[in-house]
Amino acid sequence: EDNRSNFKLIESILGKDYHLLHAWNGKEAIELYREYEPQLILMDINMPVMDGYEATREIRKLSLDVPIIAVTAFAYASDEQRAMENGFDGYMAKPISAPQLRQQIAAILQKRIILL
Repeated sequence: EDNRSNFKLIESILGKDYHLLHAWNGKEAIELYREYEPQLILMDINMPVMDGYEATREIRKLSLDVPIIAVTAFAYASDEQRAMENGFDGYMAKPISAPQLRQQIAAILQKRIILL
């Protein structure tokens, strides 16, 4: 997320339950993924240096398994379809709804749980 106030909102929604890492652009997102291998990624689509689509393509070269949710101000059905066709596991339009974000994260992570 390249906007400080948008990150602060996400932090206020998720910060108590999750350890958050913040990348200012797509290139940093890839670097953070390589270093920390997070369990989930919220990827802003419109970022400087490298956009969310390109960053997701690069992360997918490293892992097909990590869930990536597109976070974008583009809120048309065609935008959601494009995100899903480009390697994202979920889609969240801005402004972000805290309950919807939590619900989507829980649903995606629940799909990834493997019972032993």
